Amino acid sequence: MRQVIAHAFGGPEQLIVQEASEVPCAGAGELLVDVEAPGVNFLDVMQRKGIGAVALPFTPGLEGIGRIRAIGERDEHRFSVGQRVAWVNVRGSYASPLVVRAAQAVAIPDAFTTEQGLLFQGLTAQYLATEFRHVQGGDRVLVHAAAGGVGQLLVQWLKHLGAWVVGTTSSEIKAAVARAAGADAVINYGDDYAFADELKALTGGRGVDLSIDSVGAATFATSLKSLARGGTVVSCGSSSGPPPAINPMDLIYPCTRVAGGAVFSYVAIPAELQRRARDVLDGIKGGWLRFPRGTAYDLGEAADAHRALEGRQTSGKLYLRP
Repeated sequence: MRQVIAHAFGGPEQLIVQEASEVPCAGAGELLVDVEAPGVNFLDVMQRKGIGAVALPFTPGLEGIGRIRAIGERDEHRFSVGQRVAWVNVRGSYASPLVVRAAQAVAIPDAFTTEQGLLFQGLTAQYLATEFRHVQGGDRVLVHAAAGGVGQLLVQWLKHLGAWVVGTTSSEIKAAVARAAGADAVINYGDDYAFADELKALTGGRGVDLSIDSVGAATFATSLKSLARGGTVVSCGSSSGPPPAINPMDLIYPCTRVAGGAVFSYVAIPAELQRRARDVLDGIKGGWLRFPRGTAYDLGEAADAHRALEGRQTSGKLYLRP
C-alpha cells in the first residue's frame, strides 16, 4: 500500500509518500478499492496548512475513482468486484488501496475518462447551479474563477439552464478558457479585483441575479454590491481568505440575499448523492457537460500538484496516479 502522509502542517514539502505493509480490509457495508486516481482539491491544500479539523499525522485527499477489489458484508448497494466507482468526502484518498463506504460510492461507466469520473467538481457545479435560484432564460449570473475546474463546469451548467453568464478571471489566458466554456462575457480583473464598474456596464446598470463567489475576501464585498434587486450572492469558497463580515442592514433596501454552500452538505445523504451524481452523469452522456483535460501527477509528486494549485497555474482537474 502506498499513501501520502503529512506529519506536520505547512508547505507542500510536508507531503511524503510512505509504503505500508498491511492492506486494509473491507468491513460490513464497505468496499476495498484499487484507486485509479485521487483528485486534488483546494480543500486538501487548506488541510495541509492546518485549516480545518484534521489531526496529525494524516493522509490528504477527499475524492477519487477506482475499481472494487473486495466487498464487505451487507452490501445493500449491490456493487460487484471489478466495478468502477467514484467517491467524495472520503478522507485519506491519496492512497491505494482504499476502503470506501458503499453508501458513499457512485458507479461510473468504464468509458468515462478519469476527469469525467472524478465527481467533486461536477457535484459542486450541480448544487451551485440548482440550489439557490431557479435559473432560467433571462437570468444574469456572475461566476468567479470561471476558468477553474468548477468554474468551467458551472458556466456550462448555467448556460444549459438558459442563463446569461459573465465570468471573472485573473489573466487573458484564463479569460479565453472561460469563453471557450461558454461564458457570454468575461472580466479580467488581473491582480486588483476591480470589476464592479465593468459588470454594471455589461448588465446595463442592472447587476446580476446570482453571484457565485469562491474567491472570498478579495471579491465578496463587490459581489454583493453587484447584485440586482432581489439577487443572491453565494459564498462557496475562500481562496483569497475568508469573506468580510456583512451588516444585515445593507441587504434591506436592495432586497438582496447572502447564502453559503459546501458540496459535502449536499451529498451527505446517500440518496441525495446518487441523485446529484446522476445529474452529472446525464450531463456528460448528453454531451452538454464537457470536462476540461486534467493534469496527472504521480502519487510521489503530490507536493508538486499542490504547488501548481496554489500558484493558480491550473485550469483543469489535477489528480494523482498511485
